[in-house]
Amino acid sequence: MKKLYCAKKLPISLLLAFLAAVTLNAESFRVSKVHELTVVQTAESEGTAKLGINEALAITLPADQTFIEGLELKFEIPEAVASWMDSVACSVYANISPTPKSTQIDYNGTRAYVRTLPGKLSWVLQIPLKKENSIKSNNYTTKVDTVITPSKNVIFIRLQPVMKGVPEETLNSIIPITVKPILMNKGQLALKLVAPEKKLAPCTLFIDDKMIPLTDNPKVLLDTGVHDISIISEAYRNEVRTVRIDRAKTTELTVEMKSLEPTLLITAPEGTEVRLDDVKCTVFGKEFVITEGEHKIKFSIGDYEIVRSITAIKGKTYTANFSLDLDISEN
Repeated sequence: MKKLYCAKKLPISLLLAFLAAVTLNAESFRVSKVHELTVVQTAESEGTAKLGINEALAITLPADQTFIEGLELKFEIPEAVASWMDSVACSVYANISPTPKSTQIDYNGTRAYVRTLPGKLSWVLQIPLKKENSIKSNNYTTKVDTVITPSKNVIFIRLQPVMKGVPEETLNSIIPITVKPILMNKGQLALKLVAPEKKLAPCTLFIDDKMIPLTDNPKVLLDTGVHDISIISEAYRNEVRTVRIDRAKTTELTVEMKSLEPTLLITAPEGTEVRLDDVKCTVFGKEFVITEGEHKIKFSIGDYEIVRSITAIKGKTYTANFSLDLDISEN
């Protein structure tokens, strides 16, 4: 293992002053090459680019970044670079222009973050993309100390030498960078309410007994796990559902709101004549609306008939099931 060289690098005070100064103003610069990676909203999304010193990486994020709270970049640092600690800087740009592409080498932008690569063979840099995030630094990772806002859904990473007298072996090194999204530990509920009429009447949504503002086809971020959904309305029957929310996934739930008018469901064997209030029924096996109040149902099959009465109440569903049964027993 080679010794770590420090003699030819800038004094630490000057180096820190340099790193601070380069983040203050917009700058124009040229890179020798731009690599491109695309990230999607899945835990399996991962890509690796192999950057040389003074090359850059353009990371394209999806248009929908609902579940992405940050990016994780893992640097595999060659010994030739680790031995010359603080000889190479990594900069993060959010407002880069023009739009990065492999055929473009001249750019303009303001650095949102910069630091030198540490003197070790592996380094993980985590970039927060949302103010509310669960990313934390530890002994194995470094968290960018500011939230990076992507420009046109692109995060731009640049490597450059910041020390004089670095040997050619170091300057010619290749640094693999593996990029993957940091996904929040939440999922999304996409709720759709279907009204029996054209326009949906006012409803109130409760999730786990907490009232949630209800908009047209709402989408709500929820912790992973099982949640109780309640929809309350003066115009419809109350509806209750249970849903499971998975990490970084959208769960779709469609609820058909039912009128408060009472309904009746009739089932009977084939050949049975059914009359409701002396009117022959033709609807079997599905609910239909009846008026509130007293109703008489008559079932007839051959010479056998049976009559029953119900008192229909608002918001209730009634089932009338006529069946013929034969019971045989043995003594």
